[in-house]
Amino acid sequence: MITMNSDKVVNGIGALLVLLGIVIALTSWFIFPVCEMHGLYVETKSGSQLPMPCGYTARGETGVGALIVVAGGLLIARGTRETRQTVGVFCVATGALVILFPTVLTGMCRLADHPCRQLTLPALEILGIIVIIVGGYLIWKRE
Repeated sequence: MITMNSDKVVNGIGALLVLLGIVIALTSWFIFPVCEMHGLYVETKSGSQLPMPCGYTARGETGVGALIVVAGGLLIARGTRETRQTVGVFCVATGALVILFPTVLTGMCRLADHPCRQLTLPALEILGIIVIIVGGYLIWKRE
């Protein structure tokens, strides 16, 4: 059986969080773009164009992704038990936000055939679940 040094595991988890944060921040804009990136906007009565709800979700996810990158960097820089547990709690909360932005807080477009509903929403839900699982592991990890 191969055992890994605890510091290497913590650094690996920190690097994973940095990667997840970057992917979350880029998902709505480049990986699975929201309607705004496809040129779809809401037109008001006055003729001005505003982003659809998915555009606001994309902006929120960019900020949450950046916070997850910072948490991963903190874990790499300082891997003490207290830091691991604090970053774990933070990851559970930010992972929940990754899921809540497109489902409850700002939402996505109502039409099922929009790209944000078909690709962006499921991708963000999966990424949020992964961040929550990583956070739960960091809280649970004792050594």
